[in-house]
Amino acid sequence: MKIALVIELFYPHMAGCERRFFEIGRGLSRRGHEVHVFTLQHDAGLPREETIEGMFVHRFPHVGSYISPVGFRTLNGIFKFSLATAARLSGESFDVYYSNQWPIIHSIFARPVASPLVQEWCEVWTESLKVIMLQKLLKRAGNYHVAVSEFTRDRLINFLKIRPEKISVVPNGVEYSKFCSTNNKKRWGRIVYVGRLVPHKHVDVLIDAYRQVKEKAPEAELHIVGSGPSFSQVKEEASNTKDCFVYGFLPDDEMLDLLKHAWLFAMPSEREGSGIAVLEAMAAGLPFVTLNYPNNAAKELTRFRCGLGVSPSSHFLASAILQCYNDDKMWKQMSNEARHFAKTHDWSLVIGLMESFLEKVAVGV
Repeated sequence: MKIALVIELFYPHMAGCERRFFEIGRGLSRRGHEVHVFTLQHDAGLPREETIEGMFVHRFPHVGSYISPVGFRTLNGIFKFSLATAARLSGESFDVYYSNQWPIIHSIFARPVASPLVQEWCEVWTESLKVIMLQKLLKRAGNYHVAVSEFTRDRLINFLKIRPEKISVVPNGVEYSKFCSTNNKKRWGRIVYVGRLVPHKHVDVLIDAYRQVKEKAPEAELHIVGSGPSFSQVKEEASNTKDCFVYGFLPDDEMLDLLKHAWLFAMPSEREGSGIAVLEAMAAGLPFVTLNYPNNAAKELTRFRCGLGVSPSSHFLASAILQCYNDDKMWKQMSNEARHFAKTHDWSLVIGLMESFLEKVAVGV
């Protein structure tokens, strides 16, 4: 197959969505498919055309106004990217076009020149009227739809009223053998957060909960990895908290070492489609704690007995962390279940699922 992957940011920018597209694109290329990635030239120093891991990467002209000074997309930047996407795809021909969800408008603009178009959904917003209206337009852009979790699929059906037969679930994955190790000694009490530092991730709630934990478990540590608009605020809050470390971006080898020797993963996010960071932590044998927000898909993983979900407050989050800290038997059971779940989501299995789906799309099934 000749496949077009459309995503606003790509390697070397590697947050969750970018990691997913990188792994899927690389995996499909290794299986003999011709994979082209259409993306934004988010850094003027990046080449407009290059080949990465067998993928042909095409970057649109640099859009200096895409990200605002406070770290969010600008409306002007979004429209420039969306128009460039439609223009770049208009002269191409692919067996299937596969588009990332954000910033939504790019898929709507691309629809007249991209068919069959598969629209991927990592989450469904239900609060913002503006985003709800855009999502309703987006659902019409896709000939087919992919949800990254059963949680998101249910919301596509129940909230956006997309017909179930038009939706397939292709979950996020993890390189299981890379993260899994039973020989690394866990540092009891070492808590890790990995993710964007933005308001809806509620890292401030995690820091507050950690302070409460620290009073009863003096050897506890909190390690925060990530960047984003809230970085300075998080850094300032952590500076007044003992054994609370904020790293920003970490290279893969350092991230791997941190997870392998950590004890617990924390995901206090209000909105989560299906985080790759959680899967990587689980592969390393880390149970997780999360908050039961309505739009947080991570809480659904607790039914596999590999983590705890609690009411959204620092008090309940601290209580869950201390429950894990004081119950070694429960922690070991959740750690084993976490590894088992992660193993069933190895990228090799996920890419096989994606390949089968795209082959059906390409022949119009």
